[in-house]
Amino acid sequence: MELFEAILSRRSVRRYAPDPIPPEVAGRLLEAATWAPSGGNIQPWQFVVTSDPGQIEELKSVSPGMFGRPRLVVACCVDRRRAEERSGPGGLHIATLDVAMATQNLLLAAHGLGLGACAILSFHPAAVQELLGCPGWVVPTLLVAAGYPEAETPRPSRRPLEEVTHHGAWGRRETPGERGAGS
Repeated sequence: MELFEAILSRRSVRRYAPDPIPPEVAGRLLEAATWAPSGGNIQPWQFVVTSDPGQIEELKSVSPGMFGRPRLVVACCVDRRRAEERSGPGGLHIATLDVAMATQNLLLAAHGLGLGACAILSFHPAAVQELLGCPGWVVPTLLVAAGYPEAETPRPSRRPLEEVTHHGAWGRRETPGERGAGS
């Protein structure tokens, strides 16, 4: 799948078929996540993965944003100790962005491998941390629920580029070439 096609066709999937995700496929998702950009190459992420149905149900009980019956859940976590040791107190902000970029890589890899996935922010971090046995310095930032899609997810709408793009300064809607063309 071509990259731009993957970006445009990826969807947040919340309904999953009962087929399990093979361990080698799960491994490829995690490998893709670890190749995300990282400020100062700190790589402040940790990933806690589970395909255990009982554990997934426990996670769902503290994650109102998790729907359906995912076959795999990945807790994408910030390793606060690593971030602070390598970047100081300001490293936590960068680490959060790094984990978000790793999560995007994971989501795109899932799509490329024929999986459906959904990033979830609606969860109780302390409860997830406890359920997964994370030490205090490893904080869940996002959960990713994944599985083979049960059905096709419709294409959501997007705001038009003209509404969200400014050229050179806030409120300037035309490109520099367009500004000179009419005058």
